[in-house]
Amino acid sequence: MAEAKKPRAKSTAKSVQKTDDLVEMAAISTAETVEAVAEEVKPVSLPAITAAPVEAEAIFSSAKKQGDVLRQAMSEAVAASAKGVLEVNGKIIDAVNTQRHVALDLWRSAISPSSLPEAIKAQSQATRHAYETASAQWKDIAETTALWFTKSLEPLQSVLHRSAR
Repeated sequence: MAEAKKPRAKSTAKSVQKTDDLVEMAAISTAETVEAVAEEVKPVSLPAITAAPVEAEAIFSSAKKQGDVLRQAMSEAVAASAKGVLEVNGKIIDAVNTQRHVALDLWRSAISPSSLPEAIKAQSQATRHAYETASAQWKDIAETTALWFTKSLEPLQSVLHRSAR
């Protein structure tokens, strides 16, 4: 059978001695570096704090006023937006109802007993009327929507313009 090798005591002692030397060398160089840096560094005096409690109160008061102004502008914007939404919603409902009535009139004119040329003329007039009514209503809705967005953003824009000055 093969015998297990025994560790050598001499090589272990040498490696421990080399490790100790490396640690000592690192400690010496670190100590020298710290001493060199300590000699070069001069203490710096801290600047005197000039802020008085009165200035802090003024800054806090100014921030509070700006927050109140912004909060007021936001509430005005929300109110204007809600009013605009209700107005646009009402106009859309009116447009849909009107278009429904115009479509029924169009079908009634097409179904009513008359000669072919009169039926075609009635159909084309009703179609033109439906188109004109729908386009006028949707143009009005688009203008109202643009006005809604403009009115909703005015309070915020005025606050931003005042704070930028």
